[in-house]
Amino acid sequence: MKKKSLPVKSIVPIQYWESKNGAKVYLVKRSEIPAVNIDIFFRAGSSLDGKKFGLSSITNAMLNQGTASLDADEIADKFADVGAQLRISSGRDSGSFGLKCLSEKKYFTSAFKLFLEILRSINFPEHAFQRRQKQTLSVLQMHEQTPNSIAKDAFYGALYGEHPYAHQVEGTKKSVMALTRDEAAHFYKKYYVISNATIIIVGDISRQDAEKRVDEIAKNLAQGEEAPMIERAEPSKSHGETRIKFPSEQSNVWMGQLGMSIHDPDYYAMRIANDILGGSSITSRLFTQIRGEHGLVYGISSGFQFSDATGPFLIHFATQNSTVKKALSLTQSILREYVSKGPTKKEFMLAKQKINNEFPLSIATNQDITQYLIQIGFYKLPIDYIDTYQANIAAVSLDEVRTALKKHIKPDEMIKIIVGS
Repeated sequence: MKKKSLPVKSIVPIQYWESKNGAKVYLVKRSEIPAVNIDIFFRAGSSLDGKKFGLSSITNAMLNQGTASLDADEIADKFADVGAQLRISSGRDSGSFGLKCLSEKKYFTSAFKLFLEILRSINFPEHAFQRRQKQTLSVLQMHEQTPNSIAKDAFYGALYGEHPYAHQVEGTKKSVMALTRDEAAHFYKKYYVISNATIIIVGDISRQDAEKRVDEIAKNLAQGEEAPMIERAEPSKSHGETRIKFPSEQSNVWMGQLGMSIHDPDYYAMRIANDILGGSSITSRLFTQIRGEHGLVYGISSGFQFSDATGPFLIHFATQNSTVKKALSLTQSILREYVSKGPTKKEFMLAKQKINNEFPLSIATNQDITQYLIQIGFYKLPIDYIDTYQANIAAVSLDEVRTALKKHIKPDEMIKIIVGS
């Protein structure tokens, strides 16, 4: 990732420190709205499932299901009483546990006390685990009946092979049925620890109070150890086309390859390149030609997904079964030409302008800033990543974009998954 120039004034003043217990802490003070977001991200995603696919997901889903003194309904009611929200989520790299609440003392104190109680005394009730297990199985059953989900799972499996990213986050029906409550409790005990935590605080709160809250969080979590980094994925040696029959009027198409690291020097150049190709929806080449000129799709997009161990670059669209061949051929033709010649000067200038004009909207809310801080903390980006983003976009040259395209996108080495009749 390039870092070319600094703005005069910080756009989002980020404070960073490490707690005495080893947690990495990012704070952004915003007093415009009397609210605070506190999110704890643990390196505890599905890439650490081993062969117990779905373990990280069901563990995360249990975080609001009961403590030594409260059941799931009581937890939900108590948060609702003070206008607060408990937020949990899991993915391939992380599992998170967060609180969104008003900053006024009488509300914040009650919400944060309950937040700590869950961290301290979550007890994984057997009946709640079995309920979550059944819910997960229902979700997986739905996936089997959804062409887009089938295509996504097949794409990740083909792209990553034996790598930990290959299986879906929720697991498989067979693996989920075999999971136990004790396995989830053990996963929590091992990975939901302060040494494995990145704490992000955004909102109406002082540095002094934030430090106090971090210390309280640390006291209610085990010390533990930081989870290991997942090994980098290697490009798949098998590419080509896989068709999966499904009784639907449309076919879902996922095509792509292994992407690039968020730390790559070409990061900003490829951000611009992708915006022109398929990242900007109605103004992109893929959309204007495949939808606008030929009417083959309702929507089509391209993009990079960044992760610890290299995420994918992918293009996704759905089209009528009778037009799959034409839509796929046209997509490949557009991609080859774009990689070969690069964008025009006009496309390049408009994309840079658009990206930088839209950037302030992407940091408008506390949740928006939290999402950026996740990237900064989890992927170890420069602390001034937000402040320098627009300057780094502005500094990219057209030649850099053309060179980066040829380096990172291989049109003839794409994995293609087609699900439909």
